[in-house]
Amino acid sequence: MSSSLLALSAALACGLVSVAAVLYLVVRPDETVAIERTRASVTRAFAEFRTVFGDAALRRAHAIAAAGASDVIPVDVEQHLAPTGLPRFRHRWAYLIRRDGTLAAAFPPDTRQVPAPLVSIIETFRTDPAAGRTRSRAEAALVDRAVPVHTEIVLIEQQPAVAALAPVGGASVGSAALTLVLATALDQTIVAEVGETAGVPNLRFETDPGQTRGPTHSQTDSRGRIVGWFGWDPPAEAHGPSWLWLLPVLGGLAFLGFAGLSLHQIRRAAGGLEQIEVELRRIAQEDPLTGMPNRRKIIAALGAALKARKPDESVAFVCLDLDAFKEVNEVLGHDIGDRLIAEASERLRAALPEAAEIGRIDGDEFAVVMTVRNGAAAVEAADTCARRLAVPFDIRDQTIHVTASVGLALAPRDGESAHELIRRADLAARSAKKAGRGRILAFHHGLEDEINERRFIEQELRHALADGVLSVFYQPIVAGDGLRMVGAEALVRWKHPVRGNIPPSVFVAVAEQAGLMIELGEFVLRRALADARDWPELFIAINLSPIQVRDRGLVRTVAGALGDSGIEPSRVVLEITEGVLIDNPEEAKQRLKELRGLGVKIALDDFGSGYSSLSYLRRLPIDKLKIDKEFVSPLGRSANGGVILQAIVALGRALGLSVLAEGVETEEQRLLLRLAGCDEMQGYLFARPMPASAFLDVTRRGIVLAGPPAADDGEDFVNGVDP
Repeated sequence: MSSSLLALSAALACGLVSVAAVLYLVVRPDETVAIERTRASVTRAFAEFRTVFGDAALRRAHAIAAAGASDVIPVDVEQHLAPTGLPRFRHRWAYLIRRDGTLAAAFPPDTRQVPAPLVSIIETFRTDPAAGRTRSRAEAALVDRAVPVHTEIVLIEQQPAVAALAPVGGASVGSAALTLVLATALDQTIVAEVGETAGVPNLRFETDPGQTRGPTHSQTDSRGRIVGWFGWDPPAEAHGPSWLWLLPVLGGLAFLGFAGLSLHQIRRAAGGLEQIEVELRRIAQEDPLTGMPNRRKIIAALGAALKARKPDESVAFVCLDLDAFKEVNEVLGHDIGDRLIAEASERLRAALPEAAEIGRIDGDEFAVVMTVRNGAAAVEAADTCARRLAVPFDIRDQTIHVTASVGLALAPRDGESAHELIRRADLAARSAKKAGRGRILAFHHGLEDEINERRFIEQELRHALADGVLSVFYQPIVAGDGLRMVGAEALVRWKHPVRGNIPPSVFVAVAEQAGLMIELGEFVLRRALADARDWPELFIAINLSPIQVRDRGLVRTVAGALGDSGIEPSRVVLEITEGVLIDNPEEAKQRLKELRGLGVKIALDDFGSGYSSLSYLRRLPIDKLKIDKEFVSPLGRSANGGVILQAIVALGRALGLSVLAEGVETEEQRLLLRLAGCDEMQGYLFARPMPASAFLDVTRRGIVLAGPPAADDGEDFVNGVDP
């Protein structure tokens, strides 16, 4: 009996081993399949991270383009290079790179050189427009952009990093005048995030092949060079004990009995992979802060709505841009700003019908897609949203007031493609914000006409500056007696070969937006100083725009122009407006001190029409006040006009400044200004602006009162480079 029991025990043991072997072989994933599956998951997760990071770069590029960045970078563009927002969107490096590979601006601000890998990428795109179009399957499943954004893994400062390259105001990387590059170090925080998304908790990234262990997945740049390897440790049970090679022999007889279990396990594994893919798609289409659809999903929803639209229906696309959100972030902090965005999203959800699709498409921008019967219904929905947002927010004991600038476009009236509607609604929103906060504006073709006109003026102005076809006119400035000429003001003029005379109020504004103000200002400065050499007894007044005053190279430019012309600096008066004091008064004060150190004089133009702080008048290094013509025009028609003007003259004298009145057009105004003690006058009563040759004739024969004449050939404006 004991032997029988022993045999039975042995048989049972053998059977148990066989069953265990079969179960192990069925349940254990094949090592090669498991590794390839993990590689696929890591690829998808890393592509999703690069896509989201690329979207962040594209939004920054749009903001920089809206700020007017071109060959010359406005100072306020630097704010768009600093890392802000949620941690996963923050970057470590930011570069604004010109087409030729030189650095226009950067973060950190002390960066002096563009990393060579980034220059190489941009050069590749410039010489081969098709570069970068081929993506992995994972990227292709997640990326669908109308504007190309290129993401790549590179080495920056000997560190692996993810770089996102987005064109600023151009069709593509390489063809745009500027390319924005945001880069974040591929540190363990990001690697852990990728690993969590991929379901690989022990994911790591190595750049030294000698440090890699276990399965790896190489990462290459656009030229196929390996930058590093993702690596991970496979589960211990994937290897099994060393004696398991015997188990297939022992379990062969039981294999068929467990075929069903094998099929079940395979189905479970496939179902798990499908769930991961569904979750990846959800993450790629959802805003992490609000849980709303992001830009990609909103674009898809708009496309679906356009396809499903019935003949008697319209599809509305509404852009809502929160006003003053930047100030909330700067003053109260990003935590409050994030809470504000979250609460604003809840209000918008409650304000709209359930059928409407609403999402967050940028930091402070929301978008709505809805099918409506007519345009009035779309405007009503937009108005409801704006009124809900205008109600004060109470966040952490802070009462916050915000409004929204709203733009909307309607299909088929304003376009039948998603791209057209988005662009036109965004244009309407920006125009609404420019016209005044808290406005709602429906797209109309006049908005595009304005954009096209600005582009035409910008292009023609670039040619005019390059070809030297602009001219400088001069308007005499007379002494307080109105009889003796003491100087002249330089005024830029542009006679277009087709359009004729284009007012400075038009082309100077375009120059400021297009980054041409520094070049235009230097042209006027050098031409005026060269012409003034023929008038040794007179001073020359030249306007400086706020953009010029903020330029760190201004003092060097003025010093160079003075040296080249040979004119005495004491004969030069540089006129600034009160606007230079608003953004950074201390920087403006230092810049003006440096200019006065060259020997030139400083005049405050249009006094009384803007900032006009007595505190800054005392502290600023200025020599002259120039009274705005708004205070001169009422003289003789209003009793208060004379009192106000006398007060301004008295203020100037109390501060030790000379006083000039502009816009003098009548003899009565001249007499009243003289009685008030005004030191100098300028206006049509004495002479209108004229070319340098005509002005030279006037200096030889003396000034003659001419009465108010017709406008000059260039049409007169108060000043030439700061209308």
